[in-house]
Amino acid sequence: MHDKWYFIVNSTAGNGKTGKKINSLISHLNKHELDYQIELTRYHRHAIELAQVACMEGFKNIIAVGGDGTASEVAAGIARSGMAEKVNFSIIPEGGGNDFCKNFYLSHNIEKCLNQLIKGKLIKIDIASFEDQFFLNSFGIGFDAQAAAQANKIKFLNGLPRYLLAVAAALLKFRNFPLKIIIDDKEVLTGNFLLVAIGNGKYAGGGFKLNPEALVDDDYLDVMFARDVSLLRIFKVLPKALEGKHESEPEVSFVRCRKLEIIAENELPVYFDGEIPHLKDNKHLTISIAPQKLNLIIPK
Repeated sequence: MHDKWYFIVNSTAGNGKTGKKINSLISHLNKHELDYQIELTRYHRHAIELAQVACMEGFKNIIAVGGDGTASEVAAGIARSGMAEKVNFSIIPEGGGNDFCKNFYLSHNIEKCLNQLIKGKLIKIDIASFEDQFFLNSFGIGFDAQAAAQANKIKFLNGLPRYLLAVAAALLKFRNFPLKIIIDDKEVLTGNFLLVAIGNGKYAGGGFKLNPEALVDDDYLDVMFARDVSLLRIFKVLPKALEGKHESEPEVSFVRCRKLEIIAENELPVYFDGEIPHLKDNKHLTISIAPQKLNLIIPK
């Protein structure tokens, strides 16, 4: 991969560990004699703006340095720019969960990951939308969103340990949510759901393989439903979800679709790509595959 490189760095990602590695990133970029620019995010959703600017200024390779939230914002900025077909996107995983990168075995070592990107190949991937926003990897409703909210409060752990502690905290608010779900404007499901996990990728929550059959380039969203789960049963279902072996559990079902509409009487806990969004309507959500495709650099 050649041409101009633009690195968008979230210096607070991974509870601040990314910021400490910027000098290492600069050293390795200079070693490869790349034509590059580095920008640090200064506020929430700043990476969206920076990615749009990078597209307009003619950068060919736009790289998120951070976690799932940073990657999601950079992807959204590229999608919003109207120039997604002209630029390449990828991630140096330096966040707390890095779930999206698990689909492609991107290294957590800056030097190794940079080598992977320079020598990498391109694939076209999907991105999904809701309201006027985009998400790259996962969108959760219900219990997993409650756990994500708890995880964002935990600053002394990263990855799976942080999420497991968050799950324990979320159990204090354990409940199923009455929902009406419309799949591709046709099939209708009603009932009480512990969670609805919508995946472009396989992983969420720092390593849970919630949608083990999901593919990022198949024009579909994979959706896992966990319905009428008791507090006792959650201790059996969740451990199996770590390895994607929960498919046979009676409360669990899956569907593959391009559009999902979710209707509730009360406001729902929601998260996407590790972030808690501010929505116009938390009781009526429509999630769908976006028309844009992204050119993603992955290891050969």
